[in-house]
Amino acid sequence: MLIPRFFTRGKQGREPYSYFPMNTPLITMTHVCRSWRNVLLSTPSLWTQIDFSMSSNSQQAEGFLRRSGNQLLDIHQYLEDDDHVEPFLSTTFHNVFRLQRLSITSSLPYLKRLLENFLAPGPELEYLEIANDANVTEEDIKLPKIFGGRLPKLTSLSLYSLRTNLRDFNFPSLTRFTFETGTKISVQDLTSFFARCPLLEFIQISLSYTPQPPTAPPRRRVCLFALQELRFDQTASTTGLLDHLILPQCTEVMLKGQFTGAVFNSYGNPAARIHPSSIDHLPVTRGITKAIAMPHSCVLSGPNGNLRFWCFDTTRRNFDAEFFTSFSPISVSEIRELWVGQSTESYPRTSRKLWKQTTARIHGTFGVLTKVEDLTIINCETEPFFTTLGSTVDDGILLPGLRRLTIYAGCGDLDISALTRCAETRKEHSRPLLEVTLVWEEEPGADFIQEVELLREFVGELIYRIGETPKLSWTGEGCGGW
Repeated sequence: MLIPRFFTRGKQGREPYSYFPMNTPLITMTHVCRSWRNVLLSTPSLWTQIDFSMSSNSQQAEGFLRRSGNQLLDIHQYLEDDDHVEPFLSTTFHNVFRLQRLSITSSLPYLKRLLENFLAPGPELEYLEIANDANVTEEDIKLPKIFGGRLPKLTSLSLYSLRTNLRDFNFPSLTRFTFETGTKISVQDLTSFFARCPLLEFIQISLSYTPQPPTAPPRRRVCLFALQELRFDQTASTTGLLDHLILPQCTEVMLKGQFTGAVFNSYGNPAARIHPSSIDHLPVTRGITKAIAMPHSCVLSGPNGNLRFWCFDTTRRNFDAEFFTSFSPISVSEIRELWVGQSTESYPRTSRKLWKQTTARIHGTFGVLTKVEDLTIINCETEPFFTTLGSTVDDGILLPGLRRLTIYAGCGDLDISALTRCAETRKEHSRPLLEVTLVWEEEPGADFIQEVELLREFVGELIYRIGETPKLSWTGEGCGGW
């Protein structure tokens, strides 16, 4: 029974709705042979996922219901025209007491009127997703008080392109909340909702409207004791919501916004900066020792987790001192490990562009991050970095504690002459590189290796690695996606 469960329940934690019509694989497997058909048809738990998308019909749904026995149901509906509404509503209303998961995606302009039909409680409902296609309706739809607000077992709630003040809902069992809207919502609406959901472990909020001056931090914040991961898309600069929360257990924080280092960005919108009073309420800001610097983003990491910034402002392409100091009052002075560059996954092999930086910008950064011991360079023009690392300042040298240098040569250029001069200068100033690692996608030519071998005179150890891909994160998901 492992094969049908694998296809009908999704892979690697993803929803089965996201990669094929959920009914199709199971029906196909009943045609393999008589033995398979008998086993599948006599197993009620396999027939609990009912899909009302274009690929299915009401007769098919009735067949699934008969075979599912008294099992709890997962119902998915993609509403594209009027023909899909009645079979979906009839099946859902008659089996609301068995409903465990419900997903509604709609491009119909009267989604609100449809949702108003959901009046009876959902005693077994654990997962609820409602997605409105804002490109069709051209506005967020008002979310009515569905199921009478009585969903005692609800653990996951996802709302897309909907507007609501959330004050009509109270979900004491909720652990995951995803909310996206283009309609202005007050900080108090959000915090009061969080206060009534004490078990929240994951929050993702996207607010797509012009940022307003953030509300000042209150005297009494809402404490989310169970929260582990927080993702704000524009929300930090739009509402200042982060400054209204206490997150004692949160180990993953991702903030998208205008992190410009100024009070206002070039468009006159307030920049997203963490208020000094919020730092003590974010465990991930303490003990930061690692950083990944990429165009438009930065990941700061430490023993308490990862703090990720996505910077929409174009100036964040610059790798300079302001890149790190703009996140003040977060301390970055203890960073020991620094990765610089950009993920190669988004760039096809034939169209990669190196991240260009000037020695002046790099000089400013290295002047701020004085305690770096490990430096990894990926998909960058290397000459400015090597020139900066080999320059002398007041009879000293930048990054005096640097011991290990790693360059992914297959993901960018490799200026051997500049690297050799850098290594020689550092050795002369009693700051030699103890280890230099060069990583190529393919085996380099003999002439190139012969030139590289000259480095051995100036470094403690020279290491070659072939065919490796840089991993741009230490925990959680890769830092290239949301």
